[in-house]
Amino acid sequence: MVVGRTLWDFVIEVIRMPGFGIVLLALLILLEVIFVLILLMVHDGLIGIKFSYGGLGLELYHLAWLRA
Repeated sequence: MVVGRTLWDFVIEVIRMPGFGIVLLALLILLEVIFVLILLMVHDGLIGIKFSYGGLGLELYHLAWLRA
């Protein structure tokens, strides 16, 4: 029998680390701000969201001229 640490042991140890709650809260706030910005850009028509079987895609309609 092989005794060792699994990935879940590592994840539990990282979560119990002091100060991790603040980092997790900051990451959650950052993801929420990014999500709100994407929704605002979709609402304004700057980008479009394309759903397909392969996943989710963002299409840049009015920002395509920046690539040239």
